[in-house]
Amino acid sequence: MLVGDLPLGPAPPPAGGAAVGSPSGRTGKGTRRVKRSYWFAAGVACGALSMRRTRRAKEAARQAMAAKLTPSAIAADVADAIAELGNAVGSFAADVRQGAVNRQASYRPMIDNHTGAVVMVGPELAGPDPVPEAVPPARPSTPAEQRAARRQARRTA
Repeated sequence: MLVGDLPLGPAPPPAGGAAVGSPSGRTGKGTRRVKRSYWFAAGVACGALSMRRTRRAKEAARQAMAAKLTPSAIAADVADAIAELGNAVGSFAADVRQGAVNRQASYRPMIDNHTGAVVMVGPELAGPDPVPEAVPPARPSTPAEQRAARRQARRTA
């Protein structure tokens, strides 16, 4: 086929009317070529874009790794890890303590029912505090204190 043999202008509509899926009634090879070239160009653009973003991310990761390998960054990471470990151990100990209290509270009624033990109450419910015993005064230790104590005893006697 030569260039002069190609028809000029729009192609005639198909014999059976408009083709299914084509609003203009044309489904020629020209529209297929445009669709294929469009999708090819879109794929090339997406590929180029993804390569560019991958290179940027790789370079950023490389710079971040270089910044992390300085002695001060390593020391900071170790300090953070130790602090986090201390917090975890403290939290674990608190959980264990709470679990022991809960278990003891759940066993207390069972033991009291089987042994007939008296229920223990807190000090705020037990009553008034006992009267403290009189504490004897301390014995003087230095000679000056002993003399002063003797004088005081003579005056009061």
